[in-house]
Amino acid sequence: MQESQRRQIAYKVKIKDLINGRYVREEGWQPNYIIIGDGRQVSRVNLIGIVVLKPVEESNNYQSIIIDDGSGKISVRSFEGDILKIPKVGDVILLIGRPREYGNEKYIVPEIVRIIDDKKWIDVRKLEIELHSKKYRTRGDAVLEEEIIGDKKENNADRIFKLIKDIDNGDGVDTEEIISKANVMGAEKIIANLLEEGEIFEIKPGKLKVLE
Repeated sequence: MQESQRRQIAYKVKIKDLINGRYVREEGWQPNYIIIGDGRQVSRVNLIGIVVLKPVEESNNYQSIIIDDGSGKISVRSFEGDILKIPKVGDVILLIGRPREYGNEKYIVPEIVRIIDDKKWIDVRKLEIELHSKKYRTRGDAVLEEEIIGDKKENNADRIFKLIKDIDNGDGVDTEEIISKANVMGAEKIIANLLEEGEIFEIKPGKLKVLE
């Protein structure tokens, strides 16, 4: 698969791990990345945090906010569009973006910013990160790097997402039940991709829920 066709996994990590990680600049079309403590090369992140600062006067070159996930704070900077216009101080947001470094300061360039109503999602994310770290250590990077690409697979992802949402009575849905009822090829990989993208989460091992 050519690099231009691949969408990098958006890893769920702690801001502290990004700040303490080593930033690596690649040449050509290869994405830059941060090497975090467990050895993963993170070129795309999925964070949940609280907006703790939004400058009153924006820079002429970019918009910015600062978010805190309980482990640390990091700047989010948008160099085009109005993606950071809506969030305000105190909002909990889900952020998908790419880590960058200027001088000795690391920051995030956002791709997706979504406001989350319940601050308890920050605690849920801490549990998710713990679970994903265990999976990484036991299953290896090859599993985490699986990509879901193509219209057919995207449609299947929508189908699984809707199925989880429809079946859930508030306590989450068993992964095996979703795989069985979805009846699509590669259901496990699609679920893994939805988890990495932050569209769904595990409230406990084997129990899936849609992020709303």
